[in-house]
Amino acid sequence: MTLDLKIVAAAMISLLCTGATKAGSEVVEIVDPACDWVIRRTDLGGQTPMDTVAHLPPDLIKIVAGHWNADTPTVDLFSGSFGDAGLFVRLDLHFAGLVNPPGCLDPEFFTPFEFGDHPVFGFVEIDMDDEDETGGEIEAPQYRFLGNVARFGGVPMEEDEFDERIALDASAFDGDFTTPPYVERHGEEFHLALIQRGCQYDQITKVDGNQDAEFGEGETWVIRSRWFHRAHGFEPFSFIKGGAVAGEYAPISVLRFAHSLESNTTTVSLVFPTRNAGAAAVLGVAVEPINQSSADQTSIEEGLSDLALSAEFLEMFPTGLPEEDIINDWDQEDIEPALDPQNWHITALVGSSYTQPANIGEIFIWTDSFPNVLRGDVNGENENNSDDREQIESFVESRDLDDGVADGIVTLGNFAYDFSVFDVSNDGQVDEIDVLLVDNRGDHDGDGDVDRADFAKVQLCFTGSDGAYINSLCAHADLDGDGDVDLFDVKMFHAVRTGP
Repeated sequence: MTLDLKIVAAAMISLLCTGATKAGSEVVEIVDPACDWVIRRTDLGGQTPMDTVAHLPPDLIKIVAGHWNADTPTVDLFSGSFGDAGLFVRLDLHFAGLVNPPGCLDPEFFTPFEFGDHPVFGFVEIDMDDEDETGGEIEAPQYRFLGNVARFGGVPMEEDEFDERIALDASAFDGDFTTPPYVERHGEEFHLALIQRGCQYDQITKVDGNQDAEFGEGETWVIRSRWFHRAHGFEPFSFIKGGAVAGEYAPISVLRFAHSLESNTTTVSLVFPTRNAGAAAVLGVAVEPINQSSADQTSIEEGLSDLALSAEFLEMFPTGLPEEDIINDWDQEDIEPALDPQNWHITALVGSSYTQPANIGEIFIWTDSFPNVLRGDVNGENENNSDDREQIESFVESRDLDDGVADGIVTLGNFAYDFSVFDVSNDGQVDEIDVLLVDNRGDHDGDGDVDRADFAKVQLCFTGSDGAYINSLCAHADLDGDGDVDLFDVKMFHAVRTGP
């Protein structure tokens, strides 16, 4: 991409990053900064084709959750209001611009852009009991928040919530539940999976739009699928039946994609029964009692009640498996507080797709997460300071000779599948650039980050490998203080922002 196209693309993205509709006082509202998306590859070698101009990366700007009253649940779950007496919970994800329902990522049926050029993939994990000792992902933590957040240039500040659980590099995915970091132990009870399960949806209802196969501007679709899952770590110990595997609780649910022309945002909304009375209201039938089946009336209460029952059984007849720790504490849990979104702890990880299947490596391009990290805060102290610089320098000193050359550079051998929290720039190397980025060198507009606006200034001031300042206004682009704006300064920005 030429310089001009990069600047044009950056301007186009900034126009998309608008606010979202305000929610009522009864809800939990989490704001994520607009325009903070970055490209975080996961494919081995980092060579799989992608196009961040034709397929704009998802930019999460807000999460809203609360009890929901549906006006006519047999007709439309999404018309109603937030309120404490609701039979349902509602979870809204607001994205800048247009995002499309996810297509299929299976290499044999690869159609990620089936419903539009800008699909969103990812996972929203909900710790409903606000207890980090219960729940998690045992089989595939490399696809979740704990397994990827360090790719964004730091470690989130979390009041011991995820202490020793963040994957600092790919060695965390050793398949051993008992070894640190305990990346499998997120604490989630349920998660929203933005993926196309089985490469098909049960039903797509096009509420507003032109009725073609692509979700476009101003359109609203409601899609039935198995979007909302109980944490898979519970499955080996659960009595639930009716899922694809024993113990799985992933009933049919509905997700609405709605694009607003006025705000140029897309809201992805889940409405799910809090109790079985909500499931009965959708069907217009009598309420069924809670049971151990995910094939009839389902609710959050039913999924959590099974955890309590299963945990009580395990207390009497333990399996001896270390993974049992994920469910054991539910034998003493009170379900009621966990039904209230005010008590939930939510994390999110979203991204896009390559334009063809990766030959080796992972399938997602991650672009945004919540909670965010402070770039350069490699120790999770909510500051990027000399302590972080020293840790990066120490890492380089200890690993510098891995490639047999003492050059102050540590090259990650299996990038981009592998990564390192010390690779703040996410360019596959830990070096001087990462040290300089810790203290926000290059934040020319003082907005607290180094973004596309700053990148454009460096590009405009760059005059060649040995170029001097164009004028005094370009002094801000001299990141290393050597008296010119050269390839090193440009590389710093290009390494941080690999998108347009």
